[in-house]
Amino acid sequence: MKGKAAIYTRVSTERQAEEGFSLDAQRDILTDLVDKKGLQLYRIYSDPGVSGGSFKRPGVQALIADMKAKKFDTLMIHKLDRLSRNMGDLYEFIAMVNKLDVRLIIAAQGSEEIDTRSPMGKAFLMFSGIWAEIYLDNLREETLKGLVKKAQLGGKHISRPPLGYEFDSEYNLVVVEDEAKLIREVFELYLKGWGVVKIAKHMNGFSRGKEGGLWDSKRIKTILTNPTYAGYNHFKPEQWADNKRIMNVGSHTPIIAHEDFEKAGKFIERRSKGEMSMRSFEYPYGGLVKCGECGSTYSGNATVKDGKIYRTYRCYNNYVRNTCAAPGLSERAINQLVFDSVLLKTEEPVPPPKEKPKSKKERFNLQKEVEISNKRRKNWMMALGDGNLTSEAYAMLIEEEDTRMKAIYASLSEDDNPAAAPVISSEELKQAVTTLKENWDLIEDSLKKETIQSVFRKIVVQKEKNGWSLVELQTV
Repeated sequence: MKGKAAIYTRVSTERQAEEGFSLDAQRDILTDLVDKKGLQLYRIYSDPGVSGGSFKRPGVQALIADMKAKKFDTLMIHKLDRLSRNMGDLYEFIAMVNKLDVRLIIAAQGSEEIDTRSPMGKAFLMFSGIWAEIYLDNLREETLKGLVKKAQLGGKHISRPPLGYEFDSEYNLVVVEDEAKLIREVFELYLKGWGVVKIAKHMNGFSRGKEGGLWDSKRIKTILTNPTYAGYNHFKPEQWADNKRIMNVGSHTPIIAHEDFEKAGKFIERRSKGEMSMRSFEYPYGGLVKCGECGSTYSGNATVKDGKIYRTYRCYNNYVRNTCAAPGLSERAINQLVFDSVLLKTEEPVPPPKEKPKSKKERFNLQKEVEISNKRRKNWMMALGDGNLTSEAYAMLIEEEDTRMKAIYASLSEDDNPAAAPVISSEELKQAVTTLKENWDLIEDSLKKETIQSVFRKIVVQKEKNGWSLVELQTV
């Protein structure tokens, strides 16, 4: 049975004389070649009078669709540039031909015909693939450089608005209030101690995500980690670590306060390290208490007696794996250990307080300076591109601006450094613990958990001969 061959021809009307071969001439050469190769002609695809700058041509698109549908097994063209003059498109097309195992015959490539079923043609495919990889890697690298530069200058990288926003006619993000309410509720519930799975189930009870999508844990975490909601433009290639993300204050209205966004980020980090409960049940010390014997986490367990709930915590390796002898202990026992330890420590001389973090207004003004600086840099770059600014003047302006902004960036980063700005002072810690101790039985379970998990990072307990001891206590 004869193989089926497709022919493709193209010529730009304004360059037909220069290109030397009309559509008819290309067709005649290729149909003769079909006969010569003993093949059956399936179809002739053509783009008359169309530029070869890209593959956005009806003839090529029909050709690709039929090739993927296996309607022919051989493709004939007069020269490679008939397919495209864009090297990226051309290399990708050859890679597709190779993947689909389609025989490619180029009638006049240099002085000889190229047939990818011949040894010479196979070598051509191999080298084309190598050059394609080099070309595309370089293209990706150059594209990434451009995107990074744009982000550093304060530009936004966003192809579609996230839930809570829409684009106006000038591509600016504008708050959609009905959607923004959903975003605020997600953050509010998470900061109350809810887990992402529980939040997703709750949200599905009365709402949907963008374009009607169901809520799930991944969608919730994406919202909680999206700096756009705190008013930032940001950019991070997939291969970069998250701490390298480029962030600048955007011109759009935030949906979430910067402080709440930062707090949610700290909760996510602590939960990933096992320093906070991953479960949504109301155990105040869930995920925090560790076994001094084996290092395993103590999990909450509740029993009801005479209508009253009694909570205890058990070593996971003891009650599940039976590999640890450490017994369980009651929530009241943990309270006694923790509260007494904190109150005792806060009675000791306290070193002079470090400089307080900047107020919201001070921080806002600093961020505004960053925004203004980014706009200046962008204007200088445009002036350089338009020829209104020399490269020497541009370099001098950038150097001066970097010097001016250095102190501002340092001042902002000090507030982001936990060592420079403690989350909770000794006096605040003492007050919080005293209130908890005196009113424990009157406080709602959800508030107990929210307070405990916000104050403490790790609690290590161990059973001694004379009772329980607190081996380690870490605050946030």
